[in-house]
Amino acid sequence: MVRIENVSRRFSIDGGKTSVMALKNVSNQIGRGEVVVIIGPSGSGKSTLLRTLNGLEGIDEGNIVIDGVDICSKTTCMNTLRTEVGMVFQHFNLFENKTCLENIVLPQTVVLKRQRQEAEEVARKLLERVGIPDRENNYPRQLSGGQQQRVAIARALAMKPKMMLFDEATSALDPETVSGVLDLMKQLAREGMTMAVVTHEMGFAREVADRVIFMDQGEVVEEGEPDAFFDSPRSDRAQRFLEQII
Repeated sequence: MVRIENVSRRFSIDGGKTSVMALKNVSNQIGRGEVVVIIGPSGSGKSTLLRTLNGLEGIDEGNIVIDGVDICSKTTCMNTLRTEVGMVFQHFNLFENKTCLENIVLPQTVVLKRQRQEAEEVARKLLERVGIPDRENNYPRQLSGGQQQRVAIARALAMKPKMMLFDEATSALDPETVSGVLDLMKQLAREGMTMAVVTHEMGFAREVADRVIFMDQGEVVEEGEPDAFFDSPRSDRAQRFLEQII
């Protein structure tokens, strides 16, 4: 489903005087239906890697191919790619002046060119699916953080993506609302959705991931099946990281 080949990404700082390598020659693959959880310390390149997968972050070297589409090609339509690779952010990114229903309807009518009636039907079914059917006429400010994140997930699913990216989707939530969003993500995984997830929720990683990728300083340091990784990490860096958070 996803092929990442020797990807590097630099960021300029100090007014362009200095550059920092956010990603260093990263290569990996994600199979169709696979759930990959990416973990590591802050600044390790996790979110940058995730954002390269739908073109929100460019790359300086290497290549990324998703479902046969070279996303670095000048002929690739990024808007089409982003309908097929849905993304859920840490801070929801909902339209504050739109109701929950409108937040899910709008991208369908604008990007997918669906008729209004069909888009509303899809939106209502998804609000039911994410457990907040009674909130369709509420605005984001009238919702809890967990409810807003459910709307964001529903909005991404409305585009019928081939793959979902979750960038720290629960880190901005109150502890009591985290479990509901994680349960929804687990349901998507059980249904066979291809997923790449950046998270600090180690319990979720152990339970749901097919594979865990550990990153540090822009590189993939270690990867493996969850039980093997959490019980017997091979690298010293992963061992130190796990000792601090578990």
